[in-house]
Amino acid sequence: MRKLLFVLFVLISSAAFAARPVMDSLANQVKIWTKRPASIHRDTMLVTAWSKYTYYSIYFHEKNTPQRLDSLESLTKKIKWKVGEGLLLINKSFHASYFQNDFSRGLELGLKAKDILDKTKNYEAIATVKVRIASIMLWNIQNIAISKNEFLNRGMKISEEIYALGQNINNHEIKCLGLIYRANFLNTSGKYNLALNDLKKAEQIIQENRVEYLTKNLVFGMLSTTYNVLLDRKNANHYSEITLNLAEKQQDYYSLLSIYRFKAEHEALRLNFTKSQEYLEKSYEYSKKFGVTKFISMAEGLLYGFYKFKNNKEKALEFLEKYKAHEDSLAIEKTQKIYADYDLATKQSRIHQLENQRLIDEKQSQEREISYLKIFKAKEDSIFAQKNEKIQSDYNLAIKESKIKALENENLMTQANKNQLIRNILILSLAAGLGFALYFFRNNKKLRAKNREIKAALLEGQTLERKRVAQELHDNLSAKISGIRWRLESIQPSFETEKQGQIYNSTINALAEVYTDVRLISHNLLPEELETKGLKTAIEKLVDELNSLGKTHFIYNASETLGRFESKIEYEIFSILLEVSNNILKHSQATEALVSLEKIHNNLVVKITDNGVGLPENSEKKGMGMPNLRSRVASLKGKIEFINKAGLSVEMAIPV
Repeated sequence: MRKLLFVLFVLISSAAFAARPVMDSLANQVKIWTKRPASIHRDTMLVTAWSKYTYYSIYFHEKNTPQRLDSLESLTKKIKWKVGEGLLLINKSFHASYFQNDFSRGLELGLKAKDILDKTKNYEAIATVKVRIASIMLWNIQNIAISKNEFLNRGMKISEEIYALGQNINNHEIKCLGLIYRANFLNTSGKYNLALNDLKKAEQIIQENRVEYLTKNLVFGMLSTTYNVLLDRKNANHYSEITLNLAEKQQDYYSLLSIYRFKAEHEALRLNFTKSQEYLEKSYEYSKKFGVTKFISMAEGLLYGFYKFKNNKEKALEFLEKYKAHEDSLAIEKTQKIYADYDLATKQSRIHQLENQRLIDEKQSQEREISYLKIFKAKEDSIFAQKNEKIQSDYNLAIKESKIKALENENLMTQANKNQLIRNILILSLAAGLGFALYFFRNNKKLRAKNREIKAALLEGQTLERKRVAQELHDNLSAKISGIRWRLESIQPSFETEKQGQIYNSTINALAEVYTDVRLISHNLLPEELETKGLKTAIEKLVDELNSLGKTHFIYNASETLGRFESKIEYEIFSILLEVSNNILKHSQATEALVSLEKIHNNLVVKITDNGVGLPENSEKKGMGMPNLRSRVASLKGKIEFINKAGLSVEMAIPV
């Protein structure tokens, strides 16, 4: 134990004077407890102090973080304290998700810590692990496999549990964290004013009580972000400055690079490009100090765009080359992860194939066994028939040889025995046949259940992939298109000919149309309403979005009693309607279109009609999407018809 304490003391001494007051204060706490006489109280307080010191070390991305985490693990093993084991797992969870960008591992360790700490009565540690789990949920929202509403409900529940724990033990720090994370989940659901109320309550607690640096940083940073979303620039800048002052005192590189990027964007919107350049360069410097490739690459990309806009070709080329090098590095990491995920998915797929093959082999084996039993039964029936013939022959011979009364009685007895034997054999044969039929039916039922599981897993995988693609379109592609359009509009060049001006204006208009298309696709690739409320509500929202484009006016009629259908049917019909409406907007020149849904007998009848120019000749060969529509309807065992008269009417009947 003395050797371990010496190692802790050396690690603390090597980190002294780190220009971070909070780290110096935590290091001093560890030193104080290290020098105290050995006791249970000393050991538990030392683990608590070292755990908090390691947590902040992870947050600041300090170089000695891995060694500090190893020392915490060694200390925890020596002391054998359950709360200490939970605190170690919390730090490992934070390190995996924040330092190594492995959120799956981070969540696994966080849940393991929760299982350990739930069995203790250390409510502060229990609240800390709940904060860790809530943080991972927010950072990894794009990979959540459940619906958005369920995700938000779970997040709100965890946040309220954190706040309740803080109230129970009168801990202002924990109450603040509960309000912060509830505000985070409210912001994610678009309820910005409710989020602002929680953040103002947290600010009031900070003003009246002493709380730690990270809690203050989160409150003021989120207040700035929320006011910015609500377009209150004055308050957004006010809280941004407070966060900046706090971060500069602690040399918090992550907060500083984020704040200066926010300030650069704000100055660019005000057309103050000198200040915007200054803040972008500061953000870049802090990104390099923080040392995370993703943030360095982001800053280099922004500087490349800025210098290109300012027509500084030399600087633009310099940052483009740096940006490309870092993006290539990130792409290699991402590709390696994709290959690893693909390898895992391939192995799982192979397991399913082997399982299905095993069931098929079992079924074939059962069929062969039944075949052998039928042959055996046929042979037994033949032998039995031969025996019956012999008995009959002997009986006839006995009748002819003697008319004695005793022989007649014996003949009657023989006949009775024969009838009893036949009945017994028939009963046994019937029972065996029923047994084989039941065995065969049960095994078929297992095979069908397995097939249903495979189909469900495939549908779940497709749903996750659609969510991922929609997120990528919305967060990445649409932002880049918007940025390109903004840069083009900011140029305001003078042209030598009118044709050049027309080309420039048509390019900007085309970018606006592409942005609208990408936004529409990302919103409707797998809309939340389709999962939670069904086809009828999802189409109603789609029609509202189509009408907001101002091109063709869509009218929607649906039966009031229309209920829910299978997920595959709802998704395919929604995709068909999306494709047909897209064709109407692009090709039909229609002013009005009608979408109707009704259930007739056992069929769902869907009609989309417009007053446009109709289909051109040979439209199936010109890429109008008709073969794709026929294929989708065929997959639902339905029928589709195109009526090209006074516009176009697409009519479908899907069995439900």
